[in-house]
Amino acid sequence: MPNSILFLLLSFLYLTNCVAQSPSQTCPLDFSHVLTIPWNTTDCQKSDKSADSKNSCCQSLLTLIGIPLAHRLKQTSNFRLPNLATSISCLNNLQTKLSSLSLSSNLTSLCFDPNQFVINNETCAGIQTTQDWVSRLGPSTALDSACSSGLTDLTRCDACVAAGFRVQKQLITLDGNSSHGVYCYHFVVTYAAGIVNKKGPESDDALSCLFSLSLRSPLNSKKKRHTVALALGITGAIFGALVIAGLICLYFRFGKAVKGGEVGWEDQGSRPKWRPNTGSIWFKIEELEKATNNFSQKNFIGRGGFGFVYKGVLPDGSVIAVKKVIESEFQGDAEFRNEVEIISNLKHRNLVPLRGCSMVDDDSESQRYLVYDYMSNGNLDDHLFPRGETTKMPLSWPQRKSIILDVAKGLAYLHYDWAWSLVKAGKTEEALEQSLLREEGSGLSNPKGIMERFLQVGILCAHVLVALRPTILDALKMLEGDIEVPPIPDRPVPLAHPSYRMDGNGFTISPALSGLQIHSGDMLR
Repeated sequence: MPNSILFLLLSFLYLTNCVAQSPSQTCPLDFSHVLTIPWNTTDCQKSDKSADSKNSCCQSLLTLIGIPLAHRLKQTSNFRLPNLATSISCLNNLQTKLSSLSLSSNLTSLCFDPNQFVINNETCAGIQTTQDWVSRLGPSTALDSACSSGLTDLTRCDACVAAGFRVQKQLITLDGNSSHGVYCYHFVVTYAAGIVNKKGPESDDALSCLFSLSLRSPLNSKKKRHTVALALGITGAIFGALVIAGLICLYFRFGKAVKGGEVGWEDQGSRPKWRPNTGSIWFKIEELEKATNNFSQKNFIGRGGFGFVYKGVLPDGSVIAVKKVIESEFQGDAEFRNEVEIISNLKHRNLVPLRGCSMVDDDSESQRYLVYDYMSNGNLDDHLFPRGETTKMPLSWPQRKSIILDVAKGLAYLHYDWAWSLVKAGKTEEALEQSLLREEGSGLSNPKGIMERFLQVGILCAHVLVALRPTILDALKMLEGDIEVPPIPDRPVPLAHPSYRMDGNGFTISPALSGLQIHSGDMLR
């Protein structure tokens, strides 16, 4: 009997000890949103392939932690977690959700130090609760009026971002330690999403503006294909027109005209024909007149570069656009033929192909025509700014956003990090146009130095840390040489792991205002 009593007593003490310890090891954060919010998991799927993918993935995961932290702030008034054991438990819970999405099993340990989510008096101006926030900053801040709602509107989002910068600056001043700037900004975002914004941390307001979380498109595949086709058609037509106009201007500007006898044109009586391998067609004027109903006003599309454009239908049923050239710098038929020869050999998926041309000589002048595939989606201007007489449907905001992002991604593909890397490596000259450098002895005052200064100002204005970009007034002074261009700051390491420094972590990209030494990512974009 004594042994039984002793066993029961030990069991009771063991269970009591487990119950006493469990609160400190139980995560108070709900990570169900990891499975419900359509966040983009692409970078996390490729996190082991490149450093950029890893950093982007970790920034997304930090936002996924920031969302329940904002919820908890509203419920408990506490900005962060109480102890290390709780933080570890929460990271384990997050990893479980990520693993259920077939993502790597070590993402949280790869991205985070558990200490960074534990509250302490050294974090930012001694703030731990919303009561501390109010006692330091007062009952209201710039966030209350700027970040309460409507943040899917870009103008309102920008105003909220600016308010966030101002409040962060106040916190840094109160704290007295500029190295806490990133932490203070985390508090700004958590407070804005959890307390100020009326729709809450999981709303479009918070996700798109406060956290800047990358989301998958909500459009269904059919609508997405239609949008992509429309965007590609419109942007392709514009891009093609710009390329053609640019090539023609450059050709005549630099005097690289090719003699007519060198491009493969041959005379057959009074009518020339194409060289067999060009792929373009020499149309008879009668064919174009029949296709356009004798260039009827009903078939008039609009005015393009150098002339009027008409819609036409060829005997095989294909729809074409015929441009009647009325304004050009062509010096005779030979130059026109050479230009058409060059343009006809340009092949690009975003360039409207030249199907052919036609030229008619009369007593006074030559009439020239260019024939393209007809772009049924029409002019981009008609979709962006529909007028009363047009039947074109205006582009919706998702369609406009898709076009903007496609253009931005194209520019990023061409320019991302290229000039920045050259400047940081001391090879600024390689980023300059070499033909301009050859003009250095033309009497200009140190053109190389001026070009290098302009390049550095441009890189500084596009710095990944918004807070490190100069104001437009300072940028103008730098361009004019009134003030010196500061050294280009290093790009931040988005996460400080494994050094476990708190100043290296941001929900996305931190625009910390604590100086050039800040290493963070930008949270409010």
